[in-house]
Amino acid sequence: MKIFTKTADLQEVIRKEKALGKSVGFVPTMGALHAGHLSLTGNSLKQNDITVCSIFVNPTQFNDKADYNLYPRHKEADEKMLQAAGCDYLFLPTEAEIYPDESYKKIDFDAGNVALQLEGAHRPGHFAGVAAVVKRLFEIVNPDKAYFGQKDYQQYLIIDKLAKHFFPNLYLEVCPTLREPNGLAMSSRNERLSAEDREKAAIIYKTLHQSKEKILAKNLSFSDIEENAKTEIEKNRNFQVDYFDICSAIDLTKVSDNSQNQKLIICTAVKVGNVRLIDNLLI
Repeated sequence: MKIFTKTADLQEVIRKEKALGKSVGFVPTMGALHAGHLSLTGNSLKQNDITVCSIFVNPTQFNDKADYNLYPRHKEADEKMLQAAGCDYLFLPTEAEIYPDESYKKIDFDAGNVALQLEGAHRPGHFAGVAAVVKRLFEIVNPDKAYFGQKDYQQYLIIDKLAKHFFPNLYLEVCPTLREPNGLAMSSRNERLSAEDREKAAIIYKTLHQSKEKILAKNLSFSDIEENAKTEIEKNRNFQVDYFDICSAIDLTKVSDNSQNQKLIICTAVKVGNVRLIDNLLI
């Protein structure tokens, strides 16, 4: 595995690979890697000649400076994991490489209503920062395919819109959420949980699953299912539900009880102490 810190150096190598007819898969990450990231990398390795991973903790997508400062960083361990996984190229840019000047931090792109709900409503500016960094990374890496996890489903929908707008030949693949043995969605933030809270956080996926069964049973209104779920999760001390919403899987708009025939997804965000966890479940 070769490691690059300079944009121009990585681009030169990728240009040479593409000139030889090789396909390029890309897995953008913020580091603190876990099995979920390695699953994305594995999919890219199977489907492409060359796999590029990036690690960059993007400051523009954090609306809370403390959250940015506390985000886990494990550079050496991450490098070893990607080396062992078989990644070809690792991009470790500085902020100056990603944002040579302030103009790169804002892009002319409107994701529409999908960016204003759920995470968009609770984390103002978050998706503008995501869109800016992903557009920049796509420009640098010029991949044929890029890989994202279903846990960040709203982010995937927005990046899919961005890709269709700016990179029409780029294929995005959304990969299933990997979970810990107790059902908790794998996340870099999990390591900030106490052992007790990490075990108790299993209630999030358990409640998602129970809510899915209630939707399919058609015995309760969607609003009752949502309220029951919030109550169940918040029985745990220090657990606070930001949202627990039954939405359209197409654009994440809230849906009514007569929406049984459309594709649905349940999305939730839960604060466990000062750690914020998100998860979802397709119906």
